[in-house]
Amino acid sequence: MYKKLKQISKRLIPSAIIKRYEKSIRKVISYYYSGDKFQCNICGFKLSKFILLNDDNKLCPNCGSLSRGRKLWSLLEKEIANKTILHFSPSKSLKEIIESSNIYKYVSTDYNAEFAANKQLNIEALNEPDNQFDIIICYHILEHIDNDIKAMSELYRVLKPDGLCIIQTPLKEGDIYENSSIKTKAERRIHFGQEDHLRIYSLKGLMNRLEKVGFVPKQKIFRESLNNRFGFIPKDIVVIAEKPAN
Repeated sequence: MYKKLKQISKRLIPSAIIKRYEKSIRKVISYYYSGDKFQCNICGFKLSKFILLNDDNKLCPNCGSLSRGRKLWSLLEKEIANKTILHFSPSKSLKEIIESSNIYKYVSTDYNAEFAANKQLNIEALNEPDNQFDIIICYHILEHIDNDIKAMSELYRVLKPDGLCIIQTPLKEGDIYENSSIKTKAERRIHFGQEDHLRIYSLKGLMNRLEKVGFVPKQKIFRESLNNRFGFIPKDIVVIAEKPAN
């Protein structure tokens, strides 16, 4: 039903109007999903079910959060008090809840202006001082970046000693797969799974590259029941990269 409503609304209602009245539209759609079996841990909305997307991700109809965003918030909510945070390409729901939390400073950035953010920073050359942030959120970013080693070096530079960089990318078994000769969107979709991806990391390969620029990375593997209350991904892997104290 949600997909039908979305398709109809796109045809009949200008996108500017949809954006302006997004909250009201979501409330109408959410009415059909209200219940007590599940709950979004970002907006608190209780559901009979999440909206299941084509990639098996579970969408909250009330705030638009995805499974990975809800898991990320479960990691962040007890760690961000009085912290200075840099967040790349934030989803609207996460940005709003972080901004409303007891933080010291929150900098959101999106280089391609696809997400609402207050800066437009180039991750390969961050216009930020050294040792500036306690926490950096870099979720599904590095697989889009030409020079990912340079980007990792920049993340390390602007992170405070003892600071944490929280990273997630799509992962595969074996080695990192990248090929600079693959240029077109169609080729990238075939080889890397998405038209704007430039590689597929392996967990070991990602951690090795982070180590090369100075990070001490650790993997966190989360396992949840298939129909867990918060719609988390049954198996989720996050890399927590720490900048050692001097």
